[in-house]
Amino acid sequence: MNKVYNIFFLFIIISCSEETILYDEIENPSYTINTLTLPIDRDKVFQTQPSSLGTGTKLFFGNLKNSENLFSLVEFTLFGGTLPPIQLSDLLADSIQVDSALVFFQTSDSLESSSTLSLYSILSDQDSIFSQDSTNYYNLSDYIDFENSAQLIDEISLESIEPDTVSGYDTLSFLFKDDNLDLIKEFFDTEQHPSRTMMLKASSDLDQLLTIESKESGASYSPRLKVWYKAIVDESTTIDTFTTFFASRDLSIVKPPEIVLEDHDYISLNSASGNRSILRYDLSIIDSLERNSIIKDANITFSINSSNITEGDDFYVAIAALQDTVLNWDFTTFLPGIYEDESYEINSNFITSRKIQDDKIIIPVQAFIQLYKNDLIDNNGFQIWSAPANSPFDKVRLNAEEIEVLYVKP
Repeated sequence: MNKVYNIFFLFIIISCSEETILYDEIENPSYTINTLTLPIDRDKVFQTQPSSLGTGTKLFFGNLKNSENLFSLVEFTLFGGTLPPIQLSDLLADSIQVDSALVFFQTSDSLESSSTLSLYSILSDQDSIFSQDSTNYYNLSDYIDFENSAQLIDEISLESIEPDTVSGYDTLSFLFKDDNLDLIKEFFDTEQHPSRTMMLKASSDLDQLLTIESKESGASYSPRLKVWYKAIVDESTTIDTFTTFFASRDLSIVKPPEIVLEDHDYISLNSASGNRSILRYDLSIIDSLERNSIIKDANITFSINSSNITEGDDFYVAIAALQDTVLNWDFTTFLPGIYEDESYEINSNFITSRKIQDDKIIIPVQAFIQLYKNDLIDNNGFQIWSAPANSPFDKVRLNAEEIEVLYVKP
């Protein structure tokens, strides 16, 4: 039976002291800068549906940090980006002779590995086979069996990946020509296989992180399929040309680390598992401030309890005010039959993020406290999560400190 640990503050001493400090930003230097401390009231860990693995700028590969990338999916546009527009299935017409095709991806990583990266075509009679916003490891059974529907069409080595010193990227290319050209032609047949989706899968021995630019990186860096062909106009006229199809959406599927009981004791965050936290402070002393008091500065400081972040990598913590009251301060999860689930909508009037620096994160909350003081927002607490820019393999546990508030009163 799981035990859920809650932090209770049995003895809370709220101190309010005054001292005169001259700040350039204060219009009237005769104002007194007052300080007060806001203690933590409640906190909890919860698990939500992972939703950021299709919205970031990277596709992730590797088996590391107690996580495993199963595969990544890339759906390509139906029409090429040239005029006149040409569909994928048009490339199978009798008047078209395909010479070669290239599926290529950009990476800014350096890698020396004996591992391989394999490219598959998903042969499905369904049009839309995954959701960029909601498909994840936990709900794969709601979709087609991606791996059993995948046909291997090419494989490349990852033994020497080195970005160009000018562009900052290396290109991972899968070339189809002559003997293997028919493999890509089956992908063109959108009447039989309308999903237009390819799968990328690294070999299981890849124990380093490899990232590839996703559709969200922009057309210059996103996955592309370029096809060179001859268009027969008439008996005497043949045009040598090409067209390019771009990624329309993509997604990484990551088997995440398990959320364990020890995670419940901290502000614990991991995007692949949907591991998020909620933190509420006691703001009762703010209610006692004079009506026109102005909050000059307030920050939440988090120190790192534990982390698997590689040295030199960035990790951003996102935080937002909650829209509604939290009813259950025990651990909750979206997984059926385990714990009761709750929906924690955020209030768009306060949302921000900061990255870990010097083993801590300082989140400015002056705007939130001023909104609360002015009765423009309720104190339902903060939702805290791993920002979409972070690797889904990264997991942190944080300790939250009391909020030190600087304010002036009229």
